[in-house]
Amino acid sequence: MRKTALTLTLLLAFCQLLLWAQVSSPANPASPADTLAVAAEEDSLSYAADSVSYNQAKEQIRLYGRTNVQYQEFTINSDSLLVDLKAKRAYSYGDTVMRDGDQILIGSDVSYDIDTQTGIMTGGSSRLEQGFYTGQNVRKVDKDIYDVDDGSFTTCENAEPDFWFTASKLRVYRGDKIVGKPVIAYVNHLPVFYFPYIVVPIRRGRYPGFLIPEPGYNSVDGKFVKGISWYYPYQDYADVILSLDLYEKTGWKARLNTDYTLRYILSGGLDAGFQKRISNFQTYYDWYAKADHHQELGNKATFDANLDFVSNRRVWESSTILDESLAQQVTSSVSYRRPLLSSYLNVGATYTQDLITNNVSVALPSASFSLPSRPVYEVFYKPDVAPNAWWSNVNYNYGVRFDHTGSIKDSIWTFRDLVWNNVSDPANPSDWLVLHNLGLKHSLGLSYNWKLKGWLNWSHGLSYDEAWFDRDRNDAGLVRGNDYRAYTNANFNIYGIRNFRNGWLKSLRHILTPSAGISYNPDFSANSRFYSFGGIGLMNSKEAANLSLALDQKWQIKYGKDNRKINDVLSLSSRVSANLLEDKKPFGALSHTASFRPGNFSLGNLRLPGSQYSLNKISLGYSAQYSLTHDPYQLQWTDWRPASQYFSQSLSLSGSAPYVKYFSQPKNRVFEPYQNADSLALQAEAAVTSGSTDNWKISVSHNLFASKNLLDPSSDNLRFDLSCKITDNWSLNYGNYYDLKTKNLITQTLSVTRDLHCWKLEVSYSRRNEFWEYRVALFNTALPDALRFQTHDSKRY
Repeated sequence: MRKTALTLTLLLAFCQLLLWAQVSSPANPASPADTLAVAAEEDSLSYAADSVSYNQAKEQIRLYGRTNVQYQEFTINSDSLLVDLKAKRAYSYGDTVMRDGDQILIGSDVSYDIDTQTGIMTGGSSRLEQGFYTGQNVRKVDKDIYDVDDGSFTTCENAEPDFWFTASKLRVYRGDKIVGKPVIAYVNHLPVFYFPYIVVPIRRGRYPGFLIPEPGYNSVDGKFVKGISWYYPYQDYADVILSLDLYEKTGWKARLNTDYTLRYILSGGLDAGFQKRISNFQTYYDWYAKADHHQELGNKATFDANLDFVSNRRVWESSTILDESLAQQVTSSVSYRRPLLSSYLNVGATYTQDLITNNVSVALPSASFSLPSRPVYEVFYKPDVAPNAWWSNVNYNYGVRFDHTGSIKDSIWTFRDLVWNNVSDPANPSDWLVLHNLGLKHSLGLSYNWKLKGWLNWSHGLSYDEAWFDRDRNDAGLVRGNDYRAYTNANFNIYGIRNFRNGWLKSLRHILTPSAGISYNPDFSANSRFYSFGGIGLMNSKEAANLSLALDQKWQIKYGKDNRKINDVLSLSSRVSANLLEDKKPFGALSHTASFRPGNFSLGNLRLPGSQYSLNKISLGYSAQYSLTHDPYQLQWTDWRPASQYFSQSLSLSGSAPYVKYFSQPKNRVFEPYQNADSLALQAEAAVTSGSTDNWKISVSHNLFASKNLLDPSSDNLRFDLSCKITDNWSLNYGNYYDLKTKNLITQTLSVTRDLHCWKLEVSYSRRNEFWEYRVALFNTALPDALRFQTHDSKRY
């Protein structure tokens, strides 16, 4: 109606100008009616019609036949149009179409008052961004406000909609919301719900307001209402949500959630809550706070903070998030990072609280800087000028780290205990209730890498560490210690290739990589008097000359007509180490790891017997790994005595299935003649109408660990996952985690989704240990937040 007002006002002004010209001209005396074909344009106002007739005595002007009046983005079309200049009213007869930008209103017999800018349309209908509304009469009562008598609203785009809401009184706030009362919901002409009133938001973008709460009932909390929330967006940078949950039997919970971002500068969020919890005839007040912040400080410098604090783990007992409900500790950290030389300087602090023992550990602060391995010649020459000498392959690296750590085992502690304090246990003086340590460590390394005869890779190196401590275990203050070691390593590759003329296997390549290394360190057992904390610590072993031997093998293949390649389809690794200064049994455990990864194989398409259904692009994937260790001094050909055996394997089967829509319904195309054609939308609609192709996947994974006998494992677990579409409208997801050792089902999840065209139904069930939960949600796909019905329940056995 707003479009009608603007158009008729401009038309009225033009007609008054036209009448004044007719009266002023003696060559055009007054006449009861003249008829002529007209097409004119005046400034930004244009109009066209098959004929125009005016009556000077009645001060009326009529447009006949395919009338069109346009002003900027506003257009009105009707069979005929009458403007009463004396009454300042305008009337359209027959079919009428009004357009204002992308907004279209279709009806007939429009009556409009130019002074009050109000009017009425008979049999009006309009298309909103997310739906359609119609009514017996549509009245414009204010700017962007329309009242609809016996109106209906739907988001279904079918010519015969699957569902709609009817209301004897419907008010449309253009670009904001639709309000109706009383409301009846219809599904395929069957009334299914009654509402005293309904409010459907249709506003674009982010705007303040209350969110839809979630009422429900369960046996633990009784009746409840969750998510009584108020939402406030701050410009384009932040969102704030204040919410309250009310429980009949167990108390209440208040929450504050914020998210903010300023592109390329900062981002973060806050999640905080306070709750009253009634359990076992006792009342508890608990709180939690989580926050994260990231900020770019310029010149590649950054600041990050991740805060996580709770008063007690009770605050997470009813959480539906698995990591929260099973959490045993929380950690907070802050860090600062900036470029320094060719590396980065890192400074940070951490706070960790054990939710079981209530112990606290802190690192306040810690700082580190390390230079990556660089050629020594860069110290004396320009980096881009390498000398032609053997020592050009000599590299150095350097690192420094500062740490202050604290450990608090006392249940009652003060801020001083957090910053710096050392308190021993009165019952056991050798144990500490509060312990702090401070240290600085330097690390320097030299390495020389070269290749002998183009095939033997050599690496030699020296490393030196020096650390300063505030005290040692003997309470000697400001002490220093060091350690150092030397090492040399060598390895080479042996390649074997075999090509095949016949069969699916075209080529096989075997890569054999033997390697050996030896390292030496003096006796540093005296370093056992130093503390080890954070990243500060020294070697405290006896004199050792460690020999390490390894043999790595890989097999790669090419197969098929197109020479498909699989890298490392099979790999085998064996390793052992020995202390050459040990007189008895210098060799340690011998370890082996074997992996088989053939990847995915295409099995083609499968047509189901006796039907037209088929499964396309079927693919089979498999992978396995096995590792073990054994004592080389107890190794016998008939008895290897394996230990620490681990075996894992996974099998997956996937593909795609076509679905055909047999009963596709015609779309509502009433508004298409008045809209610009969208080729992409038409192509998408054609694809949906003809059918769709969706992937499906079944996967099974198994892993076990056995200290000795593989047939008697200490842990044996099986996982199963399934995702598929049963039909074009039904989809299923299922997963479980089963303990084969104890024969217990650890976790199980099941979700079923039904596409109801304009609506979607989601039903999910999950169980983990002694917890179970189910959720049911029915929501409109065009307005998922505004039109949503949901419930859920959870319980702990």
